[in-house]
Amino acid sequence: MKNRINFYQKSLRPRRDLMPLQSVVALWVIAIAIIAISWSGFALSLHFKQQELQQTETTLNEIEHQLQAVKSKLDAKQNKDKFVQQLKNIEQEIAHKQQVYGYLAATQTLSSMDYSQVMIDLARYHVPNIWLTRVSFAEQKVTLQGLANQSGQLPIWLSNLKQSSYFSGKEFSVLEFADKDGVSEFNVATEVAVTKGQP
Repeated sequence: MKNRINFYQKSLRPRRDLMPLQSVVALWVIAIAIIAISWSGFALSLHFKQQELQQTETTLNEIEHQLQAVKSKLDAKQNKDKFVQQLKNIEQEIAHKQQVYGYLAATQTLSSMDYSQVMIDLARYHVPNIWLTRVSFAEQKVTLQGLANQSGQLPIWLSNLKQSSYFSGKEFSVLEFADKDGVSEFNVATEVAVTKGQP
């Protein structure tokens, strides 16, 4: 026989929020901190690469001077076997340093892309009727893919982008342009502008 009655129904019990405001704020702070740390690491790595590139270039110049000195001594001496071997060793070292220098120079070129400036310029010259679905980076070339409600807004948007700091001096080439269900799909790539004095 039941001798207890529970008047404390489930509807009267307090409900807890799945995600309190403090947790949301904490997650945003953690995300911002991770982005800041990642960007600082990228800048620090770029700085170290630049220093290493300068040191390698200085070392390469010093080795070339040593090579010239050895060549002059080699011409002045009759017994040239020792200097010939030394010359071969220095030439091998120069070839190795040139390979390292070429790699660092190529890395420096790829790392010189200012991604943040591209994003800032795209946000600054935003048009409500145009939205991007993809932004691709390849060395100094940027490809923009997106959709437009009004295709007539696309030339205006591109001419405004040319006034920005990153896209200044670059030309746009429309690779693809198609209309689907009243929405225009476009694919635009940047190219370095050719001045009138260049071929």
